[in-house]
Amino acid sequence: MTHRSNYAAFVDAIFGAESATFDVTKTESNNVIGALANPNQFAAFIANYEDRLRRIEAATKADPTLRKDVLHTVNLVAGNEWDGAYAELCALDYFLAVPQTGPSNIELNRTLPASDTLASEMGKQNTNHDMRLKALGVSMDTKNLSDKTGQILDGIFREFLQAKGIARMAIVPTYDHDDDFTLYRENRPKLLAELVSGVDAKARTPQLRSQVIPGLSYEFAWDAGAYVSASSYSPLEHATKHHTLLFGHIKKFSRVEPTVITYVMFPWSGEGVFFGFGKETFQTELGRQFFNNYIGSVDLARKFNQEVKSNISAGDVTKHLSGVIFLDDKSITAKDPAQINVDASFVWNKNAIHSLIGHPLDVELRRRGAVDRS
Repeated sequence: MTHRSNYAAFVDAIFGAESATFDVTKTESNNVIGALANPNQFAAFIANYEDRLRRIEAATKADPTLRKDVLHTVNLVAGNEWDGAYAELCALDYFLAVPQTGPSNIELNRTLPASDTLASEMGKQNTNHDMRLKALGVSMDTKNLSDKTGQILDGIFREFLQAKGIARMAIVPTYDHDDDFTLYRENRPKLLAELVSGVDAKARTPQLRSQVIPGLSYEFAWDAGAYVSASSYSPLEHATKHHTLLFGHIKKFSRVEPTVITYVMFPWSGEGVFFGFGKETFQTELGRQFFNNYIGSVDLARKFNQEVKSNISAGDVTKHLSGVIFLDDKSITAKDPAQINVDASFVWNKNAIHSLIGHPLDVELRRRGAVDRS
């Protein structure tokens, strides 16, 4: 039985026969469906994920309009987009848990005209929101707060191993987590070429220091054993380098109601630094710098997002994002599957055109124990 066929049986047992629609013969796996196929090692996660899906399935019975989009997302967990789909299910579970954002008060996969959002500044005809909290009048998009640099390097490593004809080998990178991930994205071809030319499979090159990006190096685990990497981290500098990620979501920012970007933090797909020292500082600074640093600036938004076609300023763009919510998912090790097992926090934009300060969403999040990092 493949990991995908095991997940198909898991989904059908919760949502009903033939709810799983993906190809079960493929052998591809990922962190979630791989864990579901290993009950001895991941019993806590399996119990938590099953209860999460059962809560969501119950919500689809209370509000049948949710079912189509829920099943689409549940099926995506089996494929390459698993981390984004998992993030959406985590956020959905969190918001469905209370009446104000529960069944009949939540709308999924909402398409609306670009003129209602900043998508019109990008020449688009319409845009889409993952979720709208109908009773609260808030539009929302859910993202996985992931290690962009690590994901880029993982892709490079796969291509490197294929190019060298190496079936399996662990590569342990050391890099500065405060680096802007775009540096790695823009230099991806050079980084791959450097690995291919710089590593001798016959001589079993033990280490390689990058000449493309200072501070980046690799250790190659030709033999079994423990390998350790080192890194430096400043949550303030990390936020300074990463807050511009929010400009990537400009087309989602509403002109007519509050807009929130919800970031889900999940250890199997997120940066390790998000789960230790400095998490609170990073969250505060990510929001604060995006919301405050561009007010009065002469910078145009297209400096940060090349899809912007108009001359709208970066400062005007930031006023259309009302806040950022962080959902820290504890499902891997949580002991009580009946609980949501998510810690929430948020940063509101004091300069927002549609403010969430004192808004019913603000009141509800605080009532549920969410922490204000503003």
